[in-house]
Amino acid sequence: MTLVSQIERPFSWPVGITGTELGVANASTMSLSDVAATPLTVVTATIHCSAIALPQNLVVNNLGTLVVGAGVAVTGFWLALLDAGLKVRAVTGNLTTLVAGYQTQALTGPASGGFTTGYAGLYYIALGNTFTTTAPTVGAGPTMPSVAAASGPPVLCGTSSTAASATPPAIGTVLGALTGVASNRFYGYVA
Repeated sequence: MTLVSQIERPFSWPVGITGTELGVANASTMSLSDVAATPLTVVTATIHCSAIALPQNLVVNNLGTLVVGAGVAVTGFWLALLDAGLKVRAVTGNLTTLVAGYQTQALTGPASGGFTTGYAGLYYIALGNTFTTTAPTVGAGPTMPSVAAASGPPVLCGTSSTAASATPPAIGTVLGALTGVASNRFYGYVA
């Protein structure tokens, strides 16, 4: 942790696979130092979700993750912020070209001016993707001890029963139930 403007913030120092700098992340799904050597290989047409604790009244302008492998023939890669009821509160645009390093994406649509959290507590960062050749990989924590550990309640990491498409979901969409997956805790952040 470093001190930025007298507020302790995680990982505001330059790091990264390609030497890019991660800006000040307001919150993340895990400490950057907890990212393991084995990344999460995303599954096409799947929405991966990782829990994140956020304070009330936090303004979120960007969502991001750490791309380890860019994949080949990626047709969809987007991030969304979900509330505890799995309702999409903010979403990014769709990317089809990824590069290894930090992928910070601005919010689009009605939340393009920023989204303000309405309560303190559990939210999720959702990662939706589609590809036709090779899956992208993202930074992830070590596998949890068991599926039960990931399944909660609450579910800490897993996949939604809603299928992902190249088109990000609309704000207000409620995604399907989460199934805990012990190896699905990926690194995501809000800024």
